[in-house]
Amino acid sequence: MSQIYSTKIPLKKSLGQNFITNKKYIPNLLSLINKEDLVIEIGPGSGNITEALYKKTEDLILIEKDERFERLLKEKFPKAKIYIQDVLDFDLSLIHQYKVVGALPYYISKDIISKFLKGENRAETISVILQKEVAAKYTKSGQLLYNTLLIYADTIIADAKIAKENFYPRPKIDSQIIHIKDIHKYNKEDKSLETFIKSGYKNPRKKLKASIEVPYDFKDLRAHELSFEDWTKLFKLKSENR
Repeated sequence: MSQIYSTKIPLKKSLGQNFITNKKYIPNLLSLINKEDLVIEIGPGSGNITEALYKKTEDLILIEKDERFERLLKEKFPKAKIYIQDVLDFDLSLIHQYKVVGALPYYISKDIISKFLKGENRAETISVILQKEVAAKYTKSGQLLYNTLLIYADTIIADAKIAKENFYPRPKIDSQIIHIKDIHKYNKEDKSLETFIKSGYKNPRKKLKASIEVPYDFKDLRAHELSFEDWTKLFKLKSENR
């Protein structure tokens, strides 16, 4: 293993800081990045991922909440634009046509992905490291997050799994890289579809008929047994019968 965590700054558990220490997984994470891309890296910390990213693109924004890393990042990556703030507060109107990468703090990963997927100024691609169980919710058919994510993006890719031994400090659970591509514009009806799908998962252990009004051939199914195409079909039927 190639250990790449080098700073003596003690990490904060409250910020979900677990830095990857094995270089071999970083090319997977950065596989969608090209030289001409504007890239946002979320939570660079000591710059373990940034070192490879800095060589791959000439236009880089680093958003780091922990101010203790500001000096280190400025010294190591002088050409990067560095923002010391919560990524959820970052003003996306400042930029356009960008991609996102990062190892996300597990406790706010859903909010971060939503920010770059559903806002007015959406990312072109999102490539992130997530807790393995969370990654599965985004990449496996039948999962609520998977079915709602497909409203906003056409392609979701499950990439390399990363054992917990490849992080410092070592988390309790393994991780996985996911890529979200072909992110597109959406409209009012798309948001209504998302609300409809979520309503079907209110009682996930019960049959759909306990949560929403469905045709006869769907009444004995549970939410996780439906594909995204099934949900769009049901939503269309519902809309036509108003």
